[in-house]
Amino acid sequence: MQEIQNEPGLDGLKEDNQVERYEPKPDLERIQKSSRSVAWLAIGFIVFSLVAALAFIQVAYNRTADRIPELPAPRPVASANLPSAAELSQSFREVARLVKPALVYIDVAERSGGQSRLNDFFGFPSPGAPRRQPGAGSGFVVSPDGYILTNNHVVENAERIEVTLSDSRKFHATVKGMDPSTDLAVIKIDASGLPIAILGDSDEVQQGDWVLALGSPFGLQQTVTAGIVSATGRELGGSQFSRFIQTDASINPGNSGGPLVNMHGQVIGINSMIFSPSGGNVGIGFAIAANTVREVFEQLVKSGKVTRGYLGVRVEELDAPKASMQGLEPNSGVLVADVPDPDTPAGRAGIRSGDVITTFNGKAVRTPRELTNAVASMPVGASVTVDFIRQGERQSVTVELIERPADNVARVAPPDDGGRQRNDSTRIGVTAQTVTPEEADRMKLKIASGALVLAIQPGSPASEADIRHGDIIHKIDQKEVKSVEDLAEAVAALRDGQAVAVQIERRGQMFFVNLKLD
Repeated sequence: MQEIQNEPGLDGLKEDNQVERYEPKPDLERIQKSSRSVAWLAIGFIVFSLVAALAFIQVAYNRTADRIPELPAPRPVASANLPSAAELSQSFREVARLVKPALVYIDVAERSGGQSRLNDFFGFPSPGAPRRQPGAGSGFVVSPDGYILTNNHVVENAERIEVTLSDSRKFHATVKGMDPSTDLAVIKIDASGLPIAILGDSDEVQQGDWVLALGSPFGLQQTVTAGIVSATGRELGGSQFSRFIQTDASINPGNSGGPLVNMHGQVIGINSMIFSPSGGNVGIGFAIAANTVREVFEQLVKSGKVTRGYLGVRVEELDAPKASMQGLEPNSGVLVADVPDPDTPAGRAGIRSGDVITTFNGKAVRTPRELTNAVASMPVGASVTVDFIRQGERQSVTVELIERPADNVARVAPPDDGGRQRNDSTRIGVTAQTVTPEEADRMKLKIASGALVLAIQPGSPASEADIRHGDIIHKIDQKEVKSVEDLAEAVAALRDGQAVAVQIERRGQMFFVNLKLD
């Protein structure tokens, strides 16, 4: 067999081929390195782009934030608790249907002479010439046998009272009891099986509650108006023992004595008066709170009148100047301005002017109205504890309440000066002289000394404090004033800008005024 020998050229070619086979390796490494570089460049570009974009967004956000503040997200609304107009209308309809059968129209023929109290309450003038005066109002039945609640001012001068029921039946009515202090009255018709209205708890009434006012405005019987409770616990002048519910439900002449009802059909008040510059309704009406009505009704039915406890003090608010004089916090009690009669529970217990009453029958009192109502709500003959502060010392006494008498204020004419030496306290704007024992006896002063005010400088601190000619100054900032010399010393001790309490006696009454130096 013939051997084939490798030729040198072939081997060289083989070697060359081997060289050519491995030549691509360095090119691949360069490509891989180049690819990695491109990748890093791409990543860097992306990162740079992101950073630039974020910076742009931040700048844009800052510019926008400068112009438009971020608003809080809206709160979710519990729509299930908000009735639709149709549901509210249906509620009004049901309440009116429930209460209207107990609503009555009261037609009154008043006694001759005088001015109608109905006009007093609603601001309408009426001639004073004697005549037979017709009047009208509203009321509502509270017992099946014919007891009816209304306002005192509707029936107080009545010569004849005719009641028209919701079913148009008419009855003659008699007055069972009246209480001018709360403007409440109870009348009675001879009937049975009557539909009644239910008194609710007026303490549960809240501002914003829906209410209906029912009555016969201008003689338009069985009228219903709607509104809300504008305020509760209103205290109005001339109604010392009543708290009122204010409402914007339309109340007009003829609504007096009608019920103000809640959305449960319960009477929460008796429509009594309106605030009106022109005599018409302006959306400010007042109803006597039902809890006051309930207390008064029971006494009127039982005895025809209301008896109230009486302590025998005249009190004032403990405001900042008066509290500072006592070293107390404002409204931490009520200041006794006067004990008009020593033969009263307060007088016999030793309570005197300048004391600060803090609790009555275990309950804190912070305003004069709170004390007045607390005393009035107690039965005659009740023994109660009164806590008070006198010159920083806490004291307690037990008193037995008596029946509150009619309010009578003794008035004494301002005295003349008698030609004596005067003291001109120009710093507070008062010209005064010392009270003599003879003057004290003639004027029946409660304190037989002091400085008698002869003149007040207009625009002075004394004028701003409502100190008047004829007043007797007894104290300035806890310093007793028994003469004009004492007055001068007390005034000299005052600092500029200082506010102090000044004890005054005027026409038989003791009280405090706030005096502030300029």
